[in-house]
Amino acid sequence: MLRIDEKPELFSFRHEAMAADLVVSLGGVEEEYARQTAQAFFARVDEVEAKLSLYQEGSDVTRINLLQTGGETRVSEECIECLQLAMVASGLTGERFHPFLGVESLRVKGNVPPYLDQILNSEPSGGRSSSVQIDPTTRYLRKLNTGTILDFGGIGKGYALDQGMLEIEDWEIPVTMANFGGSTLLFKAYETESPWTAALKGVPVRPFRSGAFSSSGTGFQGEHIVSGDDGSLLWERCFARTPSAALADALTTGAMLMDEAALDLLCQTDRELVVAATNINGSWGVERFCDWGS
Repeated sequence: MLRIDEKPELFSFRHEAMAADLVVSLGGVEEEYARQTAQAFFARVDEVEAKLSLYQEGSDVTRINLLQTGGETRVSEECIECLQLAMVASGLTGERFHPFLGVESLRVKGNVPPYLDQILNSEPSGGRSSSVQIDPTTRYLRKLNTGTILDFGGIGKGYALDQGMLEIEDWEIPVTMANFGGSTLLFKAYETESPWTAALKGVPVRPFRSGAFSSSGTGFQGEHIVSGDDGSLLWERCFARTPSAALADALTTGAMLMDEAALDLLCQTDRELVVAATNINGSWGVERFCDWGS
């Protein structure tokens, strides 16, 4: 449905992270230099995963989830930044996406880490949006209530792509495309390089050199998309484009629960993003999505 046209003469390298395939494709340099760059990219993604994973007992996220009310822990800059981005996405989507929906998500997905069993079965002591308090200067985070679980599952892959791209900025790669699990992609190319071309539902996308694409759908993610208010999925698939892969990742999750009026308001709220949606009855926003950036 979303087709990204291939660029010739790119060197592609694969890596597994966050339970998904990660492919980075690099061009304009020799193969060995591209390989070294890819290794640096993957190492940064792994570093981010180790700090933000719900499924690693030593991660920042797990330490936050295990805190008692009033407890504090010092977390990484990545954790603070990702949480701040997640709250921005939550605001944009009217809390259809929210980083503290981990309880609801784990109840649907199963595969609950044993160290989270007790939290999963406890009653929340407050609202999701007031779960934690952060001091960005000292990086100390205080738990304000219990019974909620922080889960970056709907934004983590995109955030890791953004961080990986930042890691290799100084490597001076003319063409870079990173594809995380087929659902979130991040692009960057010098102005001297030809742009990418693509199409959504057969409609050509305006040629582009940078930015992120993300998609969520019922085919492979529907059962993992949850709402704190028992919302139902309104679309079979949603797409988002923004400069940030993290934001694109989160927006497609929330967009699956938003009607046309809410999606239109979202696109009008911030000119740095655009979304489109499709279901059995047709599509919404495809033309605007394809012409974004003009």
